Amino acid sequence: MPVIPFALMFGVISAVIGLIVGIFYALVFGTVMSALPTNEYFDVGWFSALFSVGAIIIMPIMGFVGGFIQGAIYAALYNFLAPKIGGIKLRFKEETQMAPQP
Repeated sequence: MPVIPFALMFGVISAVIGLIVGIFYALVFGTVMSALPTNEYFDVGWFSALFSVGAIIIMPIMGFVGGFIQGAIYAALYNFLAPKIGGIKLRFKEETQMAPQP
């Protein structure tokens, strides 16, 4: 199994999941923080907006980096263990298609 293509795919999938989690965090924590009381010394409005935007931007980046590293470790470990254990065996059934009639 090629390590880099697998790690890239795993990283992209993790980034998409990170985006979904980041949107969820932004919605939930933005709602919670907007319900907090404010006073003249501390205003949570800007902090809520900063956290929400940060979650939507940072979570996919962290997901990609973590997923890439995790995918590279998985692929390298698979390449190391597959010859010893036997790897994954797949069987495909060939289906015949009829040629289109003119």
